[in-house]
Amino acid sequence: MKMPKNRAIYIGVLALVWAFAYFYIFNAKIDINGDNCRYYTFATALASGEGYSDISAPTAHPTNAFPPGYPLLMTPLRFFTDSIIAQKVLNGLFLLGGALLLFFFMVKRKLPDSLALVAACAAVLSDRVLHFSTMMMSEMSCFCVSAAAIYLLSLMKDEKPFYKDWAFYGMLVMVLLCYHIRTQGVALFAAVILFFLCTGKWKEALGTIAGFVIGCLPWSLRNRALGLGQSRYFESISQVNPWRPEDGSLDLGGIIERFFDTLSMLVSKALPNSVIPYFQVNYAPEAPAGFLLWLAAIILVALIVWGFWAFGKYRWVLLGYTVFTFGLISIFSTPSENRYLTAIIPFMNMGLLVGLYEVVVWALRRMGAKLNFSPWILALLLFTSMGNIKALHAMNKMPFPPAYQNYFKIGAVLKEHVSPETVVASRKGELLYIFSGTRVTGYAFSQDDRAVIQKMLDEGVEYVILDQLGYSSTYRYLYPAIQKNDDLFFVASHIPNPDTYLLKFDREAARKKLSQTNP
Repeated sequence: MKMPKNRAIYIGVLALVWAFAYFYIFNAKIDINGDNCRYYTFATALASGEGYSDISAPTAHPTNAFPPGYPLLMTPLRFFTDSIIAQKVLNGLFLLGGALLLFFFMVKRKLPDSLALVAACAAVLSDRVLHFSTMMMSEMSCFCVSAAAIYLLSLMKDEKPFYKDWAFYGMLVMVLLCYHIRTQGVALFAAVILFFLCTGKWKEALGTIAGFVIGCLPWSLRNRALGLGQSRYFESISQVNPWRPEDGSLDLGGIIERFFDTLSMLVSKALPNSVIPYFQVNYAPEAPAGFLLWLAAIILVALIVWGFWAFGKYRWVLLGYTVFTFGLISIFSTPSENRYLTAIIPFMNMGLLVGLYEVVVWALRRMGAKLNFSPWILALLLFTSMGNIKALHAMNKMPFPPAYQNYFKIGAVLKEHVSPETVVASRKGELLYIFSGTRVTGYAFSQDDRAVIQKMLDEGVEYVILDQLGYSSTYRYLYPAIQKNDDLFFVASHIPNPDTYLLKFDREAARKKLSQTNP
């Protein structure tokens, strides 16, 4: 079937909007969050035939620190180039692919092509989404794959047995891939089951459950066979603060209280801050959302739900995916602003714009007006994101903060003067590995200086970096241990403004000192 001429033009317009926005905000620098470096390291291990392992650790070993989906998607490109920029562009293409899939999904649901274009552009022009599209993080592949799953779900034929329908198998593969990209992708699986149950498709629901369980078995069995523990996300559920183990664990009441605190933050602050018109909010716990912000959040929720309702029976998968994602984030996370909503922001933007369109059309119909409301008017809302996109462009063009510049210079010193097998302890070892090529490890998050020193001995540490990156653990755990044992550390390199030290760790002296102090 030949594509209508206007639709082909709209696809071209969407691609142009993506290209202008993406390359305008493009950040060629590596992101300083650290996790993006771990994804790259795991993909490097896969591409070099070492399996899904942490090759930056003191002793390379299999890992399950992150689900393997995104590194697997990075691996083909990693075969041909070690370019970080190439991986960033791949992430941008995931954003474009997801936006195109949303466009086709809306068109298939008989929404006006012009509305589909405006809503798909809204997915592209979210500054939060654009921010993650230019770093090596899993959010964009998660968005693209989940959009593919929902689109394939819409292609399933009611008149054909599901086990004979290629779209069912394609949808199932995308759901599995989404889960293996981000653990919160289980929300998509639950949403698909909800869709089948709400539409009376019991066999399809059972088939999806069976296929999902079978598809998850290889990863689960691999982890069990290698003696790897459960996901760190599960371990964090009961922790008061993952970065301060000494704070202990929460009881059931504490977990429930944190769940509702986080859910309240997500609805009242993160949601308005994430979708058009991009409310600016104060995420500080001591700054509760006021009446106006709650009112705005309730209106936005109502419009998004109304928009999802316009998708007919597919409202259930859209509603389910959104609600289950909010719930999962509230269970697994301490307050984290709107970061973990990133992969579903495009769906919420789509729902909001479709909802606005449906509300206006409904209101005009109720008033008996004969005017036809044009979706192009909603395109004006897209301009509300321009200020944030300009700010993102300016931020991405800035150089690294001085503390990070010095940290990376220390990495260059290590790369030039020590063996790749040298083990270095620091706060951001994932980042250091990219610049130093050495083995890296962290330090014990313990206020017992002997425990900090012992961990260095256990992991074969030869050098330690004392930085000023701003992490509280450096001043809470590492610096006091160095101060109390200054006879074990010697300055090998120092870069001022701000002071960043590469310290040689005297392992023999440390071993003797601990043996004398331990009973």
